[in-house]
Amino acid sequence: MTTPILELKPQYKRLLEGGSSAMTIEGANMAASSFAGVWDNLTFMGCDFSGSGNIRLSAMSNCRFVDCTFLAPVHDFGKMTDVIFTRCKSVGRSIFGGTDGSTGVLFEQCSFLGGGAAAPQSFEGIGCTGEITFRQCSGSGEVLVSGTRLTVQDCQFGEMTFVAGRPRKRGKPLPASVLFDGGHGTGMWRMAG
Repeated sequence: MTTPILELKPQYKRLLEGGSSAMTIEGANMAASSFAGVWDNLTFMGCDFSGSGNIRLSAMSNCRFVDCTFLAPVHDFGKMTDVIFTRCKSVGRSIFGGTDGSTGVLFEQCSFLGGGAAAPQSFEGIGCTGEITFRQCSGSGEVLVSGTRLTVQDCQFGEMTFVAGRPRKRGKPLPASVLFDGGHGTGMWRMAG
């Protein structure tokens, strides 16, 4: 059970006003409010990031998400720097991540249960259009997005779509490097970009 973020007054104020002092937000339901600006030096533990479009940041740095759930969200985390997702879970068609220039983005031991085997025409999904690593993750029916570098280590995926770089029709092309190291795949894997 999560608590609406509005009821966690100090944490809610910190998310709205910014700042760089370390803070942990535990067991919060993040769907109750809208957030913009910059998040820095935050740890989210066991939080629920449901909802669509209520998080539209310009940047996020030094943030951690541990045991959080993303239920069919559409969130823009802006330029991400040193952001780690550990044991997080996405359920349903999910779009959340960062923009160009993102670095140090890691998804570790996360599970992605997307909305089905067919990738949407938009090829939007989970990740960033910068550098990203998926390590020891599992899932199926989702779109994982990278820009300049995609690293997939020891993951178990089925019916997954990977988008690397950026096609010319969506703006300035981004050259990308891709590394699959270990892991196992089933069903159809699609590569786009």
